[in-house]
Amino acid sequence: MKKQLLFFIVFLATGFFAIGQGNENFTNYPETANAYHDGTFLGMDGSTWSYTQSRGDSVIVAPSPTFGKKRPLTSKIVSGNISNGCGAIQFDYKQTFSTAVNLNLFINGMLVKNVTSVAQGVVTNSGPVVVNTPGVFTIMFKQADSSNSGQVTIDNVIWTAFSGGPVPEPTNYPTNFAAGTAPFTINLTWTDAIGAQLPAAYLVLASDQNSIAAPVDGTPVSDDPNLADGHGALNILQGAQHASFGNLPGNKQYFFKIYPYTNSGSLIDYKTDGTAPAASATTSNTVIIDSIHFTAYNFSNWILKNVIGAEVWMIDSIHGINGGPCAKVSGFAGASNVNEDWIITPSMNFDKYNNEALNFQSAYKYTGPALQCLISNDYDGVSNPNDFAWAPITATWSAGNWVWTPSGNINVSGTNGTAVYIGFRYTSTAVESSTWELDDIVTSEKCQLSFANNEGKEIKVISVVGNTVLETTTDQKNYMLNTSALPKGVYFVKVYYPTRKISQVQKLIVK
Repeated sequence: MKKQLLFFIVFLATGFFAIGQGNENFTNYPETANAYHDGTFLGMDGSTWSYTQSRGDSVIVAPSPTFGKKRPLTSKIVSGNISNGCGAIQFDYKQTFSTAVNLNLFINGMLVKNVTSVAQGVVTNSGPVVVNTPGVFTIMFKQADSSNSGQVTIDNVIWTAFSGGPVPEPTNYPTNFAAGTAPFTINLTWTDAIGAQLPAAYLVLASDQNSIAAPVDGTPVSDDPNLADGHGALNILQGAQHASFGNLPGNKQYFFKIYPYTNSGSLIDYKTDGTAPAASATTSNTVIIDSIHFTAYNFSNWILKNVIGAEVWMIDSIHGINGGPCAKVSGFAGASNVNEDWIITPSMNFDKYNNEALNFQSAYKYTGPALQCLISNDYDGVSNPNDFAWAPITATWSAGNWVWTPSGNINVSGTNGTAVYIGFRYTSTAVESSTWELDDIVTSEKCQLSFANNEGKEIKVISVVGNTVLETTTDQKNYMLNTSALPKGVYFVKVYYPTRKISQVQKLIVK
């Protein structure tokens, strides 16, 4: 009879659930000690629930499962198949120890809620989460970050059955939909839709052809971040306001549209009337000096330097751009620790290039010293980097809460030399230790030509003695000119507009 009275008190107080609700208060959860185990138990709905790396000594009302931090397998709890659909769901949770909660709730594998904590020991209610999923469904609670999500206890999970009345389609489209480029990557941003009916999420469709078809109600579209076949799609929850497609070829144009939707499964309802927001962008025509996207789940030939402390840079396999791998570092291991750790590019010969630029993406959470980006042309690639001269690099950094943020196109051409290194320096203290992530780090050479519009153009690079040394055509407004094969010296760029039969000439200095 463990918690029946408490359940009915919650039910009466909230007034939230109608006839047909279900609940799980973990009456049959078997763990009571402080050791983490995997196992199963019979849920109150009659299905078999499973748990991974959970304990039972810090309860809300006994028994209650507590998810671990930095466990061999990511801590989670999953229901069996539950009938009658899910209209809305809510639950109680508590931060068990000093590390903040970062817990995700999934329905049928779709992320519907992320919760964070108020303070240690405070029981908090998630509030009602509307999901409107018909038919058979599953519930999963899972730590959002396998390394740094704090221990969290959950209890009193209650949900309504699906009522047969799906939420109407969203009232409005999002606004300010735009596409920006970095080497190999296109970053999309927008402002969330407003109105009487807000979206549950957005479907972002991508194509290398300007002929994107609208989605069809009742037919969900799975995530497809790989544009190698010319098409892609991402489902992004309301509130995120950004998406990225990476590992793209250079000098290629892509087109995008965004569709807000409500509900899920066979009841998914896209807004397709009117004009869906559209954007396009062309990836940079760049010469790559060095790049790393961590897709091989290692650091390749990059240099790792642990100066102070036991914590080091590591590969996180699932929290990079679009759920891929990334580099991660944290000074927290049970408590904050003093650390200094570097991740450094291999040696780069900047004397071979002109107009060198750096791009990367960063994300972080928790308080602590900011990550630093620095550049050196006297580091020896082996020793303690603090024994050499490093100049700071100004970049746009993540604002926190795990939001991936492009650095912007950073001009690093002011540094010369045959052995140039770019390093990221992480520090933490005995009091504060943030967690930082890096992805899509690219050092490239760029020479950008900017034009008034997208009309066709013929471009020639001519030497001082009149020889044409480079020739190409484009209809891009911004075109990246590859000058890496040209010897140092003075050249002239001649641009001819066939439709208007006019030419323009500008001086180009290759250093």
